[in-house]
Amino acid sequence: MSFQKLVKALLFTLLFCQSSRAADEEDIIWGVNSSPPFHVFYGEYKNLGFCDALVTAFQRQLPELSHRIRKLPSRRITMLMKKNKNLCFPCLINKASYNAEFNYTETTHLYQPHGIITRASTASEIVKKYGHPVVFSELVQDPDLRFAQPTERRYGRLQGVLEEFLIDSDNFSFISGDNANVNLLTMIANERIDYTIDYSSIMAYYNETQEKPSGLVFLPIEEYKNEFIEGAVGCSTNEWGRKAVNQLNRVIPQIKTDSDFQRALDKWMGSNRPRTD
Repeated sequence: MSFQKLVKALLFTLLFCQSSRAADEEDIIWGVNSSPPFHVFYGEYKNLGFCDALVTAFQRQLPELSHRIRKLPSRRITMLMKKNKNLCFPCLINKASYNAEFNYTETTHLYQPHGIITRASTASEIVKKYGHPVVFSELVQDPDLRFAQPTERRYGRLQGVLEEFLIDSDNFSFISGDNANVNLLTMIANERIDYTIDYSSIMAYYNETQEKPSGLVFLPIEEYKNEFIEGAVGCSTNEWGRKAVNQLNRVIPQIKTDSDFQRALDKWMGSNRPRTD
């Protein structure tokens, strides 16, 4: 190798190492995925999801820190975090049992609990058989109704019921890909599946972006009666993640009153949504 080529190779290696080290030393690295209305990557409401607003609010409240946004599939985000790669995932369920190892911030906002989303005709059938609110542990055993969920979605304590009665059965499907939660609602409207579990905000976004009424209905679940779900930021299970959480926690009181974030929550959850204060 010539002297000039050797120098170029050494310079390239040096720059690569510096770049990698700089990435590792960034204060906050946000892992975000296309999942309206959490994060919206395309269309009329691009960047106007409530988790988009949450990330922007943290950037606004912590201008002294470096922030980088990485757009990745949700499955890739959680896999990297579990491998101790430096990432923070906004809008996770606070200290959920299936991601209990992550470092979590204090609660940033509240969700109304998951409910059942289905067609109006199917909703009538479900209510007659399983009540209103619906007894979910009985509904999942119905042999005539088909259920699907996005590949990376989990549903708190209801997940165990799904795994016991539905997963691996003929009436269960995983839906993958960008915007899987919204695409799944199209499948329900088109009678390809019968129901799913999700937040009412997902249905609100779907109805907002459809050219004609969807005919979808949201039914509350008995097992979640009078409960709320706590949203938080989850960060990697390492020293970087612990430090990131400490930095984020410093400004959560301001996040809870950030006007842009609160407007985004009102837009997709409704003004009667549960509040942290």
